[in-house]
Amino acid sequence: MPKIIDLCVNYKDKVVFKNFNLELPEHTTLCIMGKSGCGKSTLLNAAANLLPHGGQVEGFGTCGYVFQQSRLIPSMTVLGNVEYVLQGEKSDVRRRAERALEDMGIAHLAYKYPNRISGGEAGRVSLARALAYGAQTLLLDEPFRALDIGIKRGIIHNLVDAGMYGATVLFVTHDVEEALMCADRVIVLGGSPCDIMLDIPLPSPRNERGVDEPQINAARKRIIEALSE
Repeated sequence: MPKIIDLCVNYKDKVVFKNFNLELPEHTTLCIMGKSGCGKSTLLNAAANLLPHGGQVEGFGTCGYVFQQSRLIPSMTVLGNVEYVLQGEKSDVRRRAERALEDMGIAHLAYKYPNRISGGEAGRVSLARALAYGAQTLLLDEPFRALDIGIKRGIIHNLVDAGMYGATVLFVTHDVEEALMCADRVIVLGGSPCDIMLDIPLPSPRNERGVDEPQINAARKRIIEALSE
């Protein structure tokens, strides 16, 4: 089980996290919410060991990270960018890359270059790349923020139906409805040092969840209240 134990992170004179703890059951999706600057992205970076920190980060295994910037390689096609991170037989690599592009709804962009696609499309390529990699843990930092609501809903439903490719997922979002569609559990971060202000499970299974179910409505209200404090 992935665990963050007694996490401590300082930025110059600011204490962002002090003895922060979090456990994630395997193969579940945790949405992380909170006001801008509270420490959401910092938590993902600590989980990926991309910044100095105290405490322990355990059980995350191989990580696929989708940053807020797509970070595509300009000289490679969309398909090439996804295949670049994969290992194995050429035919298997191609199959995995094409499946991920299909799940993101961008199979038709496979042979285009990054400078010929939109910012929202580039973000979907970045997500496809992380999914195709087959990481044990996916770290997603607002992966759908550049997408319109119709495209966003279609992609989220594809991911939910696919069980997020069997990965354990930490998913930062500012969108309450996005969290209610995607998550098995939502936490709201806040305070200084940052701590968990709300920790709420959502009903399962995700792919049968109605947006107006009583439990979802109650969860929505509690999340919005916690974000407003």
